[in-house]
Amino acid sequence: MRRAAIGLCAGCICFSASADVVNIGVGTTYYNPPFVIVEPGDTIHWFHEAGSHDVTSGVQCLDPDGQFYSAITSSNPTFDWIVPNDNTPVIPYFCNVASHCINGDQYGALFVGVGAIHMVETNGYTFDPPNVTVQPGDVVVWENSGGTHDVTFGSNCTASGAFSEPLTPLYPVVTWVIPDEQPEGIIDYFCTPHCGWGMTGTITVEADDAPCPADVDGNGVVSVDDLLAVIAAYNSSCSCAEDINNDGVVDVEDVLAILADYGLVC
Repeated sequence: MRRAAIGLCAGCICFSASADVVNIGVGTTYYNPPFVIVEPGDTIHWFHEAGSHDVTSGVQCLDPDGQFYSAITSSNPTFDWIVPNDNTPVIPYFCNVASHCINGDQYGALFVGVGAIHMVETNGYTFDPPNVTVQPGDVVVWENSGGTHDVTFGSNCTASGAFSEPLTPLYPVVTWVIPDEQPEGIIDYFCTPHCGWGMTGTITVEADDAPCPADVDGNGVVSVDDLLAVIAAYNSSCSCAEDINNDGVVDVEDVLAILADYGLVC
């Protein structure tokens, strides 16, 4: 689905059908934001904020894959890369300078065409939050905040064999894109070294019960009234109909959802 680009102009919001430009700041051992949802044709624009870094595509902190690379420094302050049409849903990258990735958490990922990002962090010997609810097409991101762990699907500390990935300083991020064909239900998972200490979690997969979430006013058609409702609530933090992608804030992604389904009869 091609999203429309959005830009601000005096007294209004202007739209076009062009690809988006996604801006990511590069500073002292960070990318900001580290995880973004993109579409093929979007331009990723990394820009220098502090220090001497780079953007290196590949498995976090270890293996460059050659898809893209550029230094990001005061003398080379920007790098642009266009998301290709032929790509995987997850494009990881990291800073390959010294130990910025391993010790400084300087890694990120581009998620191509996913529905929503659900973050889970390690917190001692727990997953935080331990339970997440997702829909097919979403992505779950586990982030290492210290220690040596893994993410293994199964219950009662017994692996199901469906999924198991390390979550360590060398592999600080684990991602799982929920397949479109994934049935509804609860998926149990655990950390193999620390399962006996209660390091477990669940992923609840639910079907999208709202076939037309962009119909904000519920009148059966996505129209200008729905667009105006989202614009009126723009920048609000809420759990409301105007927050179409349910990420907790009414923002440009919700406006784009209206435009993508504009005129749809629900």
